[in-house]
Amino acid sequence: MISSKKRTLFFYGLIVFAIVVSSLSVLWVPPEYTVAESLKDSGGLVWLLPFLPLFAYMIMILLPIIYKRQEKEPLVWGHRFFKGAYLGFILMTMIFLIELASGLIRIEDTIPDIQSAIIGGIILQGIVALGEEMSFRGYILPDMAKRYGSWNAVIYSSFFFSLLHIPSVMTLNLDKNSIILMIVTITVAEILLAICYIYDGLSMSIGFHFTWNFFQYHVYSLRQDFGGGILKTVPEHQLITGGTFGPEAGFLGLFVVILALIVVFWWNQSR
Repeated sequence: MISSKKRTLFFYGLIVFAIVVSSLSVLWVPPEYTVAESLKDSGGLVWLLPFLPLFAYMIMILLPIIYKRQEKEPLVWGHRFFKGAYLGFILMTMIFLIELASGLIRIEDTIPDIQSAIIGGIILQGIVALGEEMSFRGYILPDMAKRYGSWNAVIYSSFFFSLLHIPSVMTLNLDKNSIILMIVTITVAEILLAICYIYDGLSMSIGFHFTWNFFQYHVYSLRQDFGGGILKTVPEHQLITGGTFGPEAGFLGLFVVILALIVVFWWNQSR
């Protein structure tokens, strides 16, 4: 029989593998190689590449369910999804409006097929939010809390998640300052998500994670290397806005996340 420690290490190893493969798979896909083209391609295993992120996130969704059942512990869901969703929407909209009002970005156009962008964004970011929150907040955070205490677990799990983003961040051709800024912002954002989980459970952290990504990528197009969203925007001053790599790589995004962290922490403590 496999020991509890080995089972847990196996879980962590699979999650690391899933995150890294999902992050780097876009680099392995040939340029302009779409999902439709991959379905027509029966030669070799190249046709599988566009589906790797989906497979990876299915693992991240299913593993916590399987492990929690084996350990006879429930996943803590909570019931404040919309409170987290409002928070993510407000923060990303605040960043967008500040940049727009100050001339740090400008809107050039909108895409013609808005409906497809919205539906595709909801499906994609729903899967991403479920996979990352169920794995990191649903399993890894409580597991670390048993070993190191709640607040140490918040720091360790958040830093662990940001470390897993280093391979993908390193491929973005960012300068050293932007890379450091992006890693710091991701870590602070993960601490914020952990506090949302402590306050209510997975519902709140999933809601926040979903709207933060959805409005950043699929509506305001603040992360342009991702493919763009409904609005076609052009950013300026990379260190402030993050440029084409989104608010996580800019000082404004870091400031807003820190501000939200202080407010949510105070709110959580007061209750």
